[in-house]
Amino acid sequence: MDELPVRAALGASVATILRKAILDGSLRPGEPLHETTLARQLSVSRSPVREALILLERERLVVSHINRPTVVRRPSPEEIRQIFTIRSVLEGTAARWAAEKATVALVESLRANAEELNAATIARKSNTDSRVVALAVDFHTSIAAAADCVELTHLLESICNQIKLVMTAGLASLQTRRAEEIHAEHLDIIAAIADHDGDRAEKLAIAHVRGGLHRLICLSDDELGAGALVNH
Repeated sequence: MDELPVRAALGASVATILRKAILDGSLRPGEPLHETTLARQLSVSRSPVREALILLERERLVVSHINRPTVVRRPSPEEIRQIFTIRSVLEGTAARWAAEKATVALVESLRANAEELNAATIARKSNTDSRVVALAVDFHTSIAAAADCVELTHLLESICNQIKLVMTAGLASLQTRRAEEIHAEHLDIIAAIADHDGDRAEKLAIAHVRGGLHRLICLSDDELGAGALVNH
């Protein structure tokens, strides 16, 4: 009876490692997750690996198959459409409320975040640079936090991993021109927040997310798996 909590904790620890690898792009959509290989790499038995994969499947980060390895889940175009549509509404509302409550400190922080994200995007050393996705999520999370609404924050957190999954899949083909457009869009949103213009901030935030959605859903499943064009 004493071993169960230990095994459960080990499975959760393995899940944490694999979750991070999936969301930072180290493990790509469609990549097989062989229990034996993972157990050897992590110096554990197959049992905690199996438990970890069950946890990650519940989180919709992996998909299991009978008589085949579990694989990192590849979001379908319809799923991306749904996630980004929900995201656009939530982040539009967040931008509006942030503008209504904006302080000088918030605006300065957002500008610093945007510049750091842009510099990291330009200087990224690999097509799956986890720092870029993390900074992109932090930028939008800061706006949501400034909206000062617990329910809104919880709703965004509930789809955060799915957003990261799509962002990571798309980072590989992020072009310099699109990176420049993203930065300009971020600065426009910040300017609207600084002006306390809720209407403009909401419209810009919605357009920013939906612009990324439009590019993503125009790609085929194969292109998405190989790295679709992502919108920060």
